[in-house]
Amino acid sequence: MSHRRIVPLCALSLALLGGATPTSAQTATWYIATYTNDLLVWDEASEEVVDRITMNNFIPTGVMVSDDRSRLYVEEASGQRVEIVDLGAREVIDEFTLSEGNVTVRINGFEPHPSNDRAVLMVKRYTALVDRYEVEGPFLLEYDLRTKEVTDTIPWPDGEPRDRGVGFEYSPDGDVLYFFVEDIIAVDADSYEEVDRWEISQPLEPGLGRPGFGVQPDTYDAPGVATGLFRMRDPIQNRSMMGIAQVRLAEQEVDFYTLGPTEPVGSFTMAPSRDKAYALYSSIGGYEFWEFDLANRAVAGKVPFPGRPRMSLQVSADGERLFIYRAGNTIDVYDAETFDLLRTVAFDEDMIGVVVVPGDR
Repeated sequence: MSHRRIVPLCALSLALLGGATPTSAQTATWYIATYTNDLLVWDEASEEVVDRITMNNFIPTGVMVSDDRSRLYVEEASGQRVEIVDLGAREVIDEFTLSEGNVTVRINGFEPHPSNDRAVLMVKRYTALVDRYEVEGPFLLEYDLRTKEVTDTIPWPDGEPRDRGVGFEYSPDGDVLYFFVEDIIAVDADSYEEVDRWEISQPLEPGLGRPGFGVQPDTYDAPGVATGLFRMRDPIQNRSMMGIAQVRLAEQEVDFYTLGPTEPVGSFTMAPSRDKAYALYSSIGGYEFWEFDLANRAVAGKVPFPGRPRMSLQVSADGERLFIYRAGNTIDVYDAETFDLLRTVAFDEDMIGVVVVPGDR
């Protein structure tokens, strides 16, 4: 990874951006965090709650699935504890905290290694003294999930500690840890020495504005790929443009194309076939489904619907339904072809967040 290569519109490969149709799961399981001790286990095919996972701590606010889809990592509301859920047994098998005595350690960032034997933590330490709290950090720590010990302190990218504006993620093989700051910095996952840098703070191509694209994979992205909306400034016309980008971190490649001027569109989600995607247009008093034809690199349609002030979108594993959820205790089920409302699924609890795991689990 010694150079940066950008593949513009004229060189887009349909096999990479929507032309390939993978063998996809025909169902998925949703793990829904609620304002209780329970994670709801919702079967997408039957649209029924099929189980509950009772957590040891109140309000599971952050839920992450491991790369091998064998476990969930669940952070509770105070940010002090992470519980580990075995997805086969659907039960809590372990938990850890760094808080002890008069020292509270809050975990503000967590990334498990693909092996599930260690993790990177971003933490702050608060020591309660007689007359005040002493605040230290933030720190980046390597944590052994088996021995429950801090095994290393990780140097900050460029030596600059950050309270916010930093993310981190392991490569699929676990050899590289990526830091997302102004640029993307790749470090060796064992020595934490920088091995490469992707200067995304610079324009994708000469004459373009600085891009803003995401690096978090969609539910149905291929391994090591992240597809989503991006925005950048057109310096000639002095306007913000919106498009679709597909990012491959290991190759430092971005396939991208613009769709037109920026619109208030978000919650992008790709269909399991990877030949189409959907997103939500949201403005005061107006909501629309947007459908994207990824093979032909175009907006395929816009359909108004009665939306919510806050909402997220997910495509079903069979590609036939669209789910509108968050906030509240309901999921609105729409037909992905006609965009007709089919039904509304209601739960007893309000939901905080959702993790979708494709497959038969």
